Amino acid sequence: MTRVILVRHGETDWNVVGRAQGQNDQPLNERGLAQVNLVGRHIREHFDVEMTWSSDLARCARTAEALGAPLRLTEAMREINFGEWEGRRWEEIRRESPEGIGQFMSGDPQFRPPGGESMSDVVGRARRFIEETRLLDADGDVAVVGHGGSLKCLLVVLLELPETAVGRFHFSNGGLSVVGVNNGSATLMTLNQTAHLDGAAPIT
Repeated sequence: MTRVILVRHGETDWNVVGRAQGQNDQPLNERGLAQVNLVGRHIREHFDVEMTWSSDLARCARTAEALGAPLRLTEAMREINFGEWEGRRWEEIRRESPEGIGQFMSGDPQFRPPGGESMSDVVGRARRFIEETRLLDADGDVAVVGHGGSLKCLLVVLLELPETAVGRFHFSNGGLSVVGVNNGSATLMTLNQTAHLDGAAPIT
């Protein structure tokens, strides 16, 4: 059986202050670096990862390096492009676009921020990523390091769920989830484990 280990990147300063990061290339902060060291150690001790795929944005690439496995970067696992929302605080967006933020937060996969992507677009990217990497045909443990949004979309595709299920999942900074794949069929084994982060400050 193949195990696909999904890992969200460590914390950034924009996570702390509540800014929409999207594809803005923010680095990990001090707590984020501590988180990735802890998740990296946990994965090395409990899994035998033969390949890590990661978003090519810095916060994910640095997280992926800590896993200690051969690494390939891909644009396909980038976070949703928030367009004009990127870099702005969520509270500011909520004040100026209450209807839009309501659609987004409700998990509407068709909603598209001004100049950005919809979650449906990201689901499409996740589906292409699975097909192009032949992820379901892997043998052994494979890790995928991504963002809150891109990992939700990847999980929806792996589990063959409707796009509307994207809003039903949460991935914490430095958290990991495991999907088992047997004969091309995926099963969620664990979701958003964070116990390995006990040595770091509280997560977001």
